[in-house]
Amino acid sequence: MLIILISWIYIFLTTLNFGFLFRYIFKIEKCHASIHHILGLFLYTIITCIFAFFIRIHIEFYTVILIANLLIIALFRKKIKNHFFKLILAYNKLNIGFKCLYVFIFIITLAQSATKPYLLDNESYYIQTIKWINNYGFVKGLANLHMFFAQNSAWHVLQAGFNFPFISNRLNDINGFVFVVMVFLFIEKLNSKKQTFQSLNLGLTLLCSLFYFQFINAPSPDLIIFLIAPYLFYLFVNKYNNISRDDFKILLFLTVFLCFVKVTIVTLLILPFTLFIKHYKHLKKEIGLYSLISLLCLILFIGKNIIISGYPLYPLKIFKSISLDWKLPDKIIEFYKLGTYLDALNNADVSQLAFYEKLKLWISLPKLDGFLNKIFLFILFVFPYLLFKLKNRTPFIIIYLITALQFILLWHTSPQYRFFFIFIAFLGIQIFSFIIKKRQHKIILVVFATVIGAVPIFVPINLNAYTDNKFAMKLNTFKLENVIHPERKSKTTTEFTKYKIENFEFYSPGVDVFFWATGDGNLPCVNQKQIEYFKTYYKYIPELRTGNLNDGFRSKKIE
Repeated sequence: MLIILISWIYIFLTTLNFGFLFRYIFKIEKCHASIHHILGLFLYTIITCIFAFFIRIHIEFYTVILIANLLIIALFRKKIKNHFFKLILAYNKLNIGFKCLYVFIFIITLAQSATKPYLLDNESYYIQTIKWINNYGFVKGLANLHMFFAQNSAWHVLQAGFNFPFISNRLNDINGFVFVVMVFLFIEKLNSKKQTFQSLNLGLTLLCSLFYFQFINAPSPDLIIFLIAPYLFYLFVNKYNNISRDDFKILLFLTVFLCFVKVTIVTLLILPFTLFIKHYKHLKKEIGLYSLISLLCLILFIGKNIIISGYPLYPLKIFKSISLDWKLPDKIIEFYKLGTYLDALNNADVSQLAFYEKLKLWISLPKLDGFLNKIFLFILFVFPYLLFKLKNRTPFIIIYLITALQFILLWHTSPQYRFFFIFIAFLGIQIFSFIIKKRQHKIILVVFATVIGAVPIFVPINLNAYTDNKFAMKLNTFKLENVIHPERKSKTTTEFTKYKIENFEFYSPGVDVFFWATGDGNLPCVNQKQIEYFKTYYKYIPELRTGNLNDGFRSKKIE
């Protein structure tokens, strides 16, 4: 916990500095303190991505950032001092109950950050993706080694920019930092004396604490979506009829940031687009600023995809005519797309099923998947009745239509509940607030939800009632030694063995792990079972493009 706290202090100071630089560049005068730090993360992510095209994100990069931090402090020292005073004042304005609640969440988030990550994606590609960025930057054709590495998120680039790989291999804490930053905003909304229906609902995001806590100790790009999207909806609803340039910039830039982090949430771009059209005369003067940040992120996103997979919009095979020797083979991309789709349907054979039969299968999935799928459909059917009771219903109608569009798009790609959980949470909270009228009852439920969310951090929980995946049956709990030292960032305890196929040497975990697992193995790391599978059924094996790892990989066709 102590080491993670030191890491958070560094991230806090860096995002504080880069937040002021971002706001100066894009002329944002008014901004909530929590959102200031998120904007700082956005700029830092862009800078880290640019560097990753040319160098590793290692000591050289951190040295540049240290110098940049010192220069920014000198430039904005008065504003930085005022920021601290405002934060202290905002905390002091909280009543004693909310102060205690925030301190409690801060401590348990630290504790959760010090435990081993639960998410299987961390074991399949998060750790390895970040390790490649730290050691080599963006590597050509890395997807040929493990096709999940093509999912290289800007969020993993950001984590690579904060984990000090030359000091420790246990810092994995960006999600915990973002959580405590946004929780401060949510608690402020719960505490506010000038509370509106929607500001209270924004605070009720904490009702989902139990679910969100499971994403804290791994650099999952999902968590920032879960935390920032409710604020985007809040801005969209509250400012729909009258929006300032500052609020529009914040809404646009945060939306672009989320899409940059996770492209599956691209439907959220409808929010700023709608407001820009509605308030065109008021907002058109700074269209150049809006376009600059959007175009830059698009170029970085496309460039990163081309380097890693050979396709600009992976896994879409658009512009497949681009001739690159490291392009991922078509057959493997199709395998990936089909596997991602079937994974959301419990890997059932649905090739002969009609839409209704697929839908019936989807809502009948066992345990947590099926439960949340049912909840989502229930909300889709019930929410239109609520619309008739809302005074300012137009922005809610637009959000509802985005929800339906998101479901339609995901239904044809990968209808996993976490890809539309933000809509479950937001629309569900609106319904909840109409059922539970009294503010005090809502706050009691928030406190209860937070306390329940903290229980699995300290008490072993068997997850058999929630999942059938034998590799995801156990949450890792906090141990006394974690007060100082965090756990390893991988829960994979297998031995790694060195293999060689033709001229390609790699490290593989043992047979006791799942098919896609890589864990924290030395580079290059990929499961030997996976290599043999693609060799046998698709006649491809990965090989080095040259004799050096930093020159990347390509797929070699074998007979």
